[in-house]
Amino acid sequence: MAAAILPPVPDTDTAHDRPLRVRFAPSPTGSLHVGGARTALFNWLAARHAGGTFILRLEDTDRERSTPESEAEILRVLQWMGLDWDEGPYRQSERDGIYRECIEKLKAAGAVYAAWETPEELDAMRAEARANKQAPVVRGRRDHSPEEIAAFEAEGRTPVWRFAVPLPGETVIDDVIRGTVTFDHAQIEDFVVARSDGSPTYNLAAAVDDMLMDITEVIRGEDHLSNTPKQMLVIRALGGEPPRYAHVPLILGTDRKRLSKRHGAASVEELEADGFLPQPVRNALVLLGWAYDDKTTTFTMGELIEKFDVSRVSKSPAVFDMKKLEVMSGRYLRSMDEAEFADALVAWLADTGYFDGKAADAPDLARRTAPLVQRKMSRLGEYDRLAGWLYRPLDIEPEALAVLEEDVKTSIQCIGGGLGRIEVLEEFTVDAIKDALSDQLHIQGVTARTFLEPQRIAVTGQTVSTGIYESLALLGRDESVARYRATLGRLAEQWTGGE
Repeated sequence: MAAAILPPVPDTDTAHDRPLRVRFAPSPTGSLHVGGARTALFNWLAARHAGGTFILRLEDTDRERSTPESEAEILRVLQWMGLDWDEGPYRQSERDGIYRECIEKLKAAGAVYAAWETPEELDAMRAEARANKQAPVVRGRRDHSPEEIAAFEAEGRTPVWRFAVPLPGETVIDDVIRGTVTFDHAQIEDFVVARSDGSPTYNLAAAVDDMLMDITEVIRGEDHLSNTPKQMLVIRALGGEPPRYAHVPLILGTDRKRLSKRHGAASVEELEADGFLPQPVRNALVLLGWAYDDKTTTFTMGELIEKFDVSRVSKSPAVFDMKKLEVMSGRYLRSMDEAEFADALVAWLADTGYFDGKAADAPDLARRTAPLVQRKMSRLGEYDRLAGWLYRPLDIEPEALAVLEEDVKTSIQCIGGGLGRIEVLEEFTVDAIKDALSDQLHIQGVTARTFLEPQRIAVTGQTVSTGIYESLALLGRDESVARYRATLGRLAEQWTGGE
């Protein structure tokens, strides 16, 4: 970036003629929301599609809420999503001198004025406007006498600096997504650009950064639309050329209310913790408002870079549906080759502390079970439900025990028949186990479900698990036989032997 605070703007220069430069500017005050992640993805794809520049800027001027931990987590999540940046991260907290110099330039140009009103006086202004059925916009007095100013200072008042919005007038935004949006200046208050301590406000800092970083297109949520005319006014007052703007729609839950934790997950960290991989998360996020056509829902990163165009983003609110994400994620997991899936599973389990306190061979056991769970999972977080029983002593779940207790006699007969066959097997392999239990099924003359469900519950303690034949092979003969006998013993306590 050039050293000059206000770079010269050629007469012929417009945002349309310059190489694309976009930015993602989160506030490091918490987790990266799904909406923020989508904004980052849209900006990154726009830059990569055009061979442009993706800039990361941290808007950390909220000193009380911004934390180094939140900043580090945002950077980590962006990297997890595969979104690298070409410049930055810039931090607004490190650019205070730049903002103050720009404020002085605005003062010298007469674009701002000192406003001495107290909070109570501002509230009274707004209340009077509402009573007169007018927009509650603030217009500070600009004609205080030297004696009045001296009296204010004697009271201990310090002015804020407000931008003098030109009246009459209007600011027109040629929005890439929303089309032409016009703001009447009568509806825009004289907004504060510098607080009483001289520190910049958001609209001042964001406008200055966009101008000095030569941002050509601002892609952000439509909740920022009302800020846009204010930032355009600041940029023009400083002699700059505003960028193009593209305001993407809000993200709603399936109940059409703004996305929050009640919809399943509101942050990327929550999705990651639930066991979603970055590839399906990217696919789900890019489809929140954007579509290439009416049928394609799965893209590689290369395909997204090739096809993405922000002008194809809809103006309508986007709905984030966890069920659709799970379907997309399950499809992706099944498309992975076995080794790739096993690596991803073991890595995720290790990162989440799943192996802590377990036997040393727990990672190897997870790798061996990976082929058995791959086609049954929609996210890695479902692993424990399918295979967690392998790492724990037998504990029959209440709903599984209820299945056995529906017909205790039949359950005992099926489990006993299975035990009699597997405990005498010479080779305890999947094929040998399958053959033995299949023979016993025919001998007992019951349905496959009636026979195999008790076998599953007897060894896993649950009704959902890895395949019964593979489960037995993983447990080994001794542990399998021990679990069979423990289950039979438990059922025998409830069985009197009479009919």
